[in-house]
Amino acid sequence: MQETENVKLTDAGTQLLKRIVGERICYFFTDHIKIKATGGKVTYWAPEFAIGLTKNKQDHRFINISADYKLTSRSSTTFYEFEIEESRMPLRCEKLLQSGQHSEIRVLSTPVLLIEVYQDWNQEFDEPIHYDAAIVLYTDTQKYMLRVRQELIGGVDILLDEATIEAELVNLKLRQSLV
Repeated sequence: MQETENVKLTDAGTQLLKRIVGERICYFFTDHIKIKATGGKVTYWAPEFAIGLTKNKQDHRFINISADYKLTSRSSTTFYEFEIEESRMPLRCEKLLQSGQHSEIRVLSTPVLLIEVYQDWNQEFDEPIHYDAAIVLYTDTQKYMLRVRQELIGGVDILLDEATIEAELVNLKLRQSLV
């Protein structure tokens, strides 16, 4: 079985993720968020969102993360590309932020120790394959997963339940670790 790399992180995106390591992530910001609970599993969903970073109360920076899929040049295989960029405002939604029409979930108060990028095994068939891709953030107490949404293009699911994250990681392959 031949395997190729299909998760794409640009050099600039990788550098931004590396800068998250050792930082505190204060909030997920989004213009709206949906929460789906099934039993003990909770998934937070946002069409796009930003992670608010801070070293002190006056310094807020935002890392905007979204995902899109593209076709490889040699076949009908689909890969996911993470778009990761830095902004002074989350999602460039200045008006929503100023008017208070945004949602935020405080998720971390401890520094990120490790970031891992995962993806499904690449197996060629006669039809296009959509590969799962995810970014997992580790602190000393919890894991947080940002998982590509397959239903729609350009966004990620936010998973905060550790059991759900572990179940998702079983079939995924580690592609990159940022420490």
